Amino acid sequence: MLKNRLLLGIAVIVGVLAACTKPEVYDEKAQFEIDETIIKDWAVANKVTLTKDTSGLYYRIDSDGTGADDRAPTDTLTVEYEGRLMTDSVFSRATADNPFKFIRESVMPGWRIGLSLIKPGGRIELLVPSKLAY
Repeated sequence: MLKNRLLLGIAVIVGVLAACTKPEVYDEKAQFEIDETIIKDWAVANKVTLTKDTSGLYYRIDSDGTGADDRAPTDTLTVEYEGRLMTDSVFSRATADNPFKFIRESVMPGWRIGLSLIKPGGRIELLVPSKLAY
């Protein structure tokens, strides 16, 4: 019994000490530089020409879409998409049978910026750096 209490006491002390370690400080500029290098390397490896928005978003428009873009920030949009990591593994997908519906202003900044570059029915490929993601 005393041995169990001693082990529990040691575990609590180790846990408290581990929690007291100084957390890493997030450096947005340094992370953006890392993200930018990864995106540029991916584009070269995949022979893709990308455009860089002033926000830092990289994109390629496959189709502009048609009609007037009168979508407001509070409008509900419906999209088909495939979310991929830079390793090319799919982490999320919405298809015509099961599209993603959302309020335009509620998604990550990278999507808000990217969607403003095309009209309804358009197709765009977005490479979103960390600062424009969730």
